[in-house]
Amino acid sequence: MASAAGTVSSRALALAGAVLLVLAAPDLAAAEPEAAAPRPAPLEFHVGGPRGWRVPDANTSYGWWATNNRFHVGDRLLFKYAQDSVLVVDRPAFDACNATEPLAAFTDGATTVRLDRPGFFCFISGEPGHCQEGQRLMVRVMVHPAGLAAAPAPGVLAQPGARPRSSSGCASSGAAEPVAAAGVAVTAAMAGVLVGLF
Repeated sequence: MASAAGTVSSRALALAGAVLLVLAAPDLAAAEPEAAAPRPAPLEFHVGGPRGWRVPDANTSYGWWATNNRFHVGDRLLFKYAQDSVLVVDRPAFDACNATEPLAAFTDGATTVRLDRPGFFCFISGEPGHCQEGQRLMVRVMVHPAGLAAAPAPGVLAQPGARPRSSSGCASSGAAEPVAAAGVAVTAAMAGVLVGLF
């Protein structure tokens, strides 16, 4: 009889501990490590350098430029152009140079786009024929290790005059928030432990 009471008591104690862990998991996942390096200030990248956003010549390659830079969440891209536009598109539209349904469109001549989430962003010119001539850019945005705990929530591109349609950008699959993913993983593991107890 003492053995049965001890088993029930240990199960109840394990259940109480599991419930506390599940309730605390979101706070634990969101806590920033004390020894984390300070998050660097966001950078602004001038697309096309001093020549700006235009149909590339033999000395310009937006693909080469993008692979030789590291972009992090919070950084900004500055597009300077005249008599042109910048369209944010999804991957199929990027591949096909399809400017008919952009996620966002800009025509102000000096467009700043904040890279507000990890993943890929795709940009093309809205002028007929320009994308086919190489005026298109895909950038891969990473989360800086110091910013993992404080990564901003994904959102719409912040630019006056933008016509946002979605925050999915060029990514073919949505990027999960690190904190939310950690909370779900801990909750699923604890559910498995609870099932195993009884």
